[in-house]
Amino acid sequence: MSSLPAHQHFPVNKVQTNKESVFSTLKTPLIFTLCTLALIASLLFSLIAFSQFPLSLSDIWPLIFNPSGDSLNQQIIVELRLPRTLVALLVGIAMSIAGLLMQGITRNPLASPSVFGVSAGAAFAFAFSATGLLPGLSHIPVIFITMTGALLAGVLVFFLGGLHQKNANPIRVILAGVALNYLCISMTRAAVIYADENAYGVMHWLIGSVSNSSIKDVYSMLPGTIFGVVIAILISHKLNLLRLGDEMLNSLGGNTQRLRMIASVATIVLIASAVSVAGPIGFIGLVVPHIARAIIGQDFRLLLPLCALLGATLMLISDSFSRIIRFPDDSPVGIITSAVGALFFLLLALRQVRTTR
Repeated sequence: MSSLPAHQHFPVNKVQTNKESVFSTLKTPLIFTLCTLALIASLLFSLIAFSQFPLSLSDIWPLIFNPSGDSLNQQIIVELRLPRTLVALLVGIAMSIAGLLMQGITRNPLASPSVFGVSAGAAFAFAFSATGLLPGLSHIPVIFITMTGALLAGVLVFFLGGLHQKNANPIRVILAGVALNYLCISMTRAAVIYADENAYGVMHWLIGSVSNSSIKDVYSMLPGTIFGVVIAILISHKLNLLRLGDEMLNSLGGNTQRLRMIASVATIVLIASAVSVAGPIGFIGLVVPHIARAIIGQDFRLLLPLCALLGATLMLISDSFSRIIRFPDDSPVGIITSAVGALFFLLLALRQVRTTR
């Protein structure tokens, strides 16, 4: 029996190729659609979940057409739950994008606001202000105090880690960030010890909490968050080039030092905006970029919006479940995010061990 001509096999391969191209074309919109639906579901869940009052979705829909609802449940949602939910959403966006930017400019997957000491610097500045050790700081808005602390920590890591040089060493950057992080943590604890009266409130804030958020906190976070997100979007293409190496970016007309400086400013503003309201929320900026890369790849133009969606969703879910630890009292959301982050990296480490065997 004679074999089939070779050209008769081509249509099968062509059909397979077309299926793969259609799947790759629909993959990205499908991912963003599912993540958007997850964000909407977590937002609605955050508005009504774990309340002492019987809140339900039927209390939310009338508020869309009449924000000044008369019922008690609707007033609780508008005045208490909505500001808390919006703050959690903004914090998730800010911390996840800040973590992605830090990992991008250092080309190090372990970079994050907490590891690099930027969050600890902002917390240190807040602790000295809130404990009254420096009375002159009590009249300054919190966001400016946390931004100053984050800026000082960021500048120190920037220069001590050698990010101002053409070929920055990722290991040196990590060492500088970890050292500064522990220095700021120890100084923050010292400030709390010397201020007994305000120690509990400061310690509660240092764990990370959005329980006492108000609409003023939302307005104070919005400018810095929008600024950082816009800057991140504008430099996303150059971050893709930087991922290929400093030489690649410089050869295509980019400036490595300028890019790292711009990204660092955006990162500091994002972190300061989040920390000024919610405290140093841990692991969001470290975990979310890893999850986003596993889902959609390495393109920063896609990673930025996906990190925003995943960070907001994770933060909303964590805040919702933080309410049941001591229900009906609230617990700091930082407890949940730290537990999730530790569990995530434990599973990641176990997976790496299995793949190396």
